[in-house]
Amino acid sequence: MSNDSKKGDRELGEMSPEDREAIRKRAAELGHKLETAKHRHERPRASSNQGNAMAKGMRAATELIGGVVAGAGLGWVLDKWLGTTPGLFILGFLLGSAAGMLNIIRMAQREKTPPAPSVRDDQDDDK
Repeated sequence: MSNDSKKGDRELGEMSPEDREAIRKRAAELGHKLETAKHRHERPRASSNQGNAMAKGMRAATELIGGVVAGAGLGWVLDKWLGTTPGLFILGFLLGSAAGMLNIIRMAQREKTPPAPSVRDDQDDDK
């Protein structure tokens, strides 16, 4: 800001038109620098296909882990109850693993085949 000797003409806190223009120019330069910095540091966004694939992978892992844990847990409980350690635990683990793999195969087949076309019901004909 300029330091004029005309302080009597202006009240304290008022700016001259030159000062206002200088501030506007500096603000515009700062805004431009800020925009370029944002664009420079901006990360590319993940596509929806990538997120969808990640969700499918997580679901497949959950199906497998869930099957193994459920089978092994049931086998362990039955082993403790019947006193047949470790036979039913191993059998439950194997059956749970097979069930988890079967669920993953079913999930993959559902993704591969398109949905069946809709068919009119007999009840719809009455209307």
